[in-house]
Amino acid sequence: MSLTRAHDVETSERGAWFFRSLVVRASGAEFAIRGQRLNELERERAAGAGLVGESRGRALWWVGEAFYWETDGMDAEHVALEIWDRQRRREHRYDRLRTIRAREEEATTVRRERIPEEVRVLVWARDEGRCVRCGAEDDLQFDHVIPVARGGGNAQGNIQILCGNCNRLKSDRIA
Repeated sequence: MSLTRAHDVETSERGAWFFRSLVVRASGAEFAIRGQRLNELERERAAGAGLVGESRGRALWWVGEAFYWETDGMDAEHVALEIWDRQRRREHRYDRLRTIRAREEEATTVRRERIPEEVRVLVWARDEGRCVRCGAEDDLQFDHVIPVARGGGNAQGNIQILCGNCNRLKSDRIA
């Protein structure tokens, strides 16, 4: 499907009432639209997309405030739907990017509280300095049983010792 926005479009109106005409110039093509055809074009545009004219195997469509070249023989409904879908996707993308930016800004302003030293000492003694899952004694890490992201805190009962492998396997699950 070939539908591209025309950026080099110039329009000029002449005359009044019945003698009114519109001249559209785009990419070396010129279309003069007069009388009843101009009224039809305005109605088509208001309904979604209006065909301005064809030149060198391409059709020039007027949608909203923009013009688009099309080469696949699409009708007005298909052109209007395609432009609507592009705008919908663009807005969805911007909404998603706003959410990502807000999360990153929030993450930089909120720092997670460090596990207190006395809690780490008590957990180390309780778990005997070994991974509570596999018993490994190297690459040990303090882990939240209920992740902080899910409401877990730094109390002794919510902290355990896991080796790096077991901690990665657990990820952000509760257990």
